[in-house]
Amino acid sequence: KYEKKLLQLEHEHEIKLERERISRDLHDSLDAYANAVLYKTEQLEKEKTENKKTELIGDLRFASKDIITSLRETVWALKKESYTAEDCLLRIRNFVQPFTRYYEPIQFRITGEAPPDMILHYTKALNLVRIVQEAVSNSIKHAHATEISITCTIDEEKWKITIADNGKGFNYLSARKEEQGNGLINMEQRAQASGINYSIASNVNEGTTITLIV
Repeated sequence: KYEKKLLQLEHEHEIKLERERISRDLHDSLDAYANAVLYKTEQLEKEKTENKKTELIGDLRFASKDIITSLRETVWALKKESYTAEDCLLRIRNFVQPFTRYYEPIQFRITGEAPPDMILHYTKALNLVRIVQEAVSNSIKHAHATEISITCTIDEEKWKITIADNGKGFNYLSARKEEQGNGLINMEQRAQASGINYSIASNVNEGTTITLIV
């Protein structure tokens, strides 16, 4: 009876962890695209010229397709036991590319490469991609940045990814305690769970820099 009860508790714990994982994935992957839809919808409501309205409707159509793609990507990491760092960087590039269309005032830049021989377990690969996605989403939605950069460097078999913006910055400790700090907590939890070295530096009116070392 004890062993049966123990197995039941373990199963319930696994279900709880899976629910939390799915919740984080949906938040990190869909939040940015949903925000893009809202942003373009607000522009459409204010626009007077027909040509511009048609263009905005096209943007909304693309954003809707990207939401579908992002949902499919939620199960991407479950298809194989491991992925290369280059696979992860490709996913990051594919995530950022549509934003150059949705947010014309923002300059997006991705530089550097991934280690060609680095192999990551599927959970680590997914968490890495999701952290970068969340960082970019926060820069768009909260920082009101005009420049967002992702810089990749390779040093002594370590992969360093830096996500930086020139936005308004914030007080990290205060933001983390507030409800809207859930995205920050998600990034921390993902990094901790996968053994990714994670640090964040931000000051009011000085932008934000997030550094990941894999």
